[in-house]
This record gives sequence, C-alpha cells and structure tokens, in this order.
Amino acid sequence: MRAFIALIGLAATLGGGAMAHTGVGIGAAAARSPALLTYVASTGGLCAVHADGSHPVRLTPAWRLHGPTWSPRGAYVAFSRATGSGQSKIFVATARGKIVSRFGSATYNGGPLWSPDGRHIQYWGSFAHIYGLMVAAPDGSGDGEVAGSSAWPTSGPANPAWSPDGQWLAFTDGDDIAVPQGIYSVRLESYERRMLVRRAYYPAHSPDGTKLAFVAFPRAGLGGVFVANADGSEPRAVSDAADAAMPAWSPDSKRIAFVRDFAIVVARADGSGEDIIAPRVPSRIVASGPRWSPDGRFVAFTRAERSRTDRPFKSSIVVARAEGDNVRVIIRRFAKDVVDAPAWRSETPLPPAKRPPCPRR
Repeated sequence: MRAFIALIGLAATLGGGAMAHTGVGIGAAAARSPALLTYVASTGGLCAVHADGSHPVRLTPAWRLHGPTWSPRGAYVAFSRATGSGQSKIFVATARGKIVSRFGSATYNGGPLWSPDGRHIQYWGSFAHIYGLMVAAPDGSGDGEVAGSSAWPTSGPANPAWSPDGQWLAFTDGDDIAVPQGIYSVRLESYERRMLVRRAYYPAHSPDGTKLAFVAFPRAGLGGVFVANADGSEPRAVSDAADAAMPAWSPDSKRIAFVRDFAIVVARADGSGEDIIAPRVPSRIVASGPRWSPDGRFVAFTRAERSRTDRPFKSSIVVARAEGDNVRVIIRRFAKDVVDAPAWRSETPLPPAKRPPCPRR
C-alpha cells in the first residue's frame, strides 16, 4: 500500500505543476490551461478534452465504464466496469489506460469517489436491494463498509462527500421513522458516526474544511441551499428557492455553484453576488450537478434534451465560465440517456502516449 501511494506522489511530482492563466473567453483561457475535462464516450472508453472542446483524445481502450474519478494529482483514474451479468468491480488505471488494481466486495460495485488526500476510494457495494457505503485503499486493501442500509425500501446512505483531509465521509441517511433523516458523517479510523444536520441532504465540504454546504428539505420550513460551519452549526441560506439543489464549492472555498430551475447559478458563500452563469434552455434539463475546474475558472455540467416524450434523452457536455460571460456546448449529444457530470483532471500534463481522437458525439 505504501509503495502504491508513493507511486502516486512520484507520478504527480514528475508531471509538473499548474501554470498561470489569463484570458476572457473559454477558448482563449483554455488554450493556456493543462486542466482537462474527462468523460465516457458513446463508443466506450474514457476521453479527455480541453475546456473549449478542442483536441478530444481517448485515454483508455473502449471499455464500457462508468463514473470516472481522478486521483488528486491526476496520475490514476478509478471507475466501475462490468465483470459479468449484473456484476461489476471498481478498477484503477493509469492515465495511459493500464489497469493497476481491481476490487469490490459486493455483487455490483460502482460510483467511486477518490478522497482528497489520495489514500482512499469510496464506492457503493450492492447485493440485490441491500447496499453499503464502502471504502478501500487504491490497491483494494482495507476494503470494508463504513455505512450500510437496511433491506429495501431504504433512504440511505446516499450523496457521499469527503472532508478535505480525507478522514471523514459525510452522507445522507435516515427516514425519520427508524432513523432520523439528515446528514451524517463517519470517521474512517474508528467508524465513529455523528449527525451534522437534520432534515437535509446533498452535503458538500468546502475545500478549506471550514464550511458545509447542503440542501434543506422544504418540509422543514427552510428549503434551498444552505451553508453552515463544518460541524453543521449556524446554517444560513445561500438561496432559499425550493428547487435550488446540488451545491458545489469553488476550489478557493469562496463561491458555490448550484442548480436552480434548470440553470447553473454561482454565488458567494454568504449568498451575495448571485450570478446565473448558464441560463435555462427551453426543452432541456440540467442533468447533473456543476463541477468546478481545478483553477476555478470554469464550471462543467451535462444537459439533456429530447425531441418527444416518447424519445430517450440525449445528453451533452456544457462548460460555462464562472464569471458568467461565456457558455459553450463542447460535446454534443454524446449519450442517448441522462448521464453523470464529466470529471475534471488536475492541472498536470498527460504522460506521453499515442492517443487516438475521441468522437464528439
């Protein structure tokens, strides 16, 4: 395990650091940025593209994979991949597409989420209607459940979110019948569990570790996106609109992006300075939560549309400037379904390799 983590650190060191950026439009700024947006192509495999949509290249073979998540330095990517009928595992691969580990203790294993310190990967393990919140090291060691569900029907655990130090995992749980509904947090070392906020869901820790964003259930008399201290105390509204949801912190912990009425909104953590950076588009829905680029200049999300109610959705990837003066569809109708948000890769160059182009649709 120590050797594997050391390899991640070594690869990050050799990869180089961030570069300075200027420019006002998506195209001008992205040309200077090594940060890449990654997504699963319609033909399979993981692809990477610049924020302006240029130079889409394939990173892995045309595997049928789901939910890619990058290690903090971008040297490795974790994803779920089918291993049989109704079965899947979590795979970890290099940025060249070489698989280095696979794990998963359940029948279906999916939804990986890499911890900010690079030491753990959270994922979902499911046996029929019973599932759990699982955590393992990137090499698969120490694999175990940190929060479980009762038999179906159940309302949790869901919406996992790492603390910046990688020591705590927040999630939604409860039904207000057997278990109080709200946001909980579990400590990895001791499995200590504590409630942070009652009648709330979709937690998001600020990168500096001082705040917690969440969505309050309208039935609690609040509704909307809120920000509290890291322990859940002193909540205050960022947006009290009942349909405000899916908050995401900017890398500098000063702003929050969220979805409201199928538009992407950015505001300061105290709710001031609100700006609609990607307005609602008729006949289209925002199909994912917003994802900030590592440098905080762009916000990416997926948008879905369908021509008739009897037709499936077709999803596109959209990138908007966080300052709100430019919105661009960079990958158009690449999936015949509603798909998850694309994943940003950190600002380090890709390792040298022959990379075929990726389809834009």
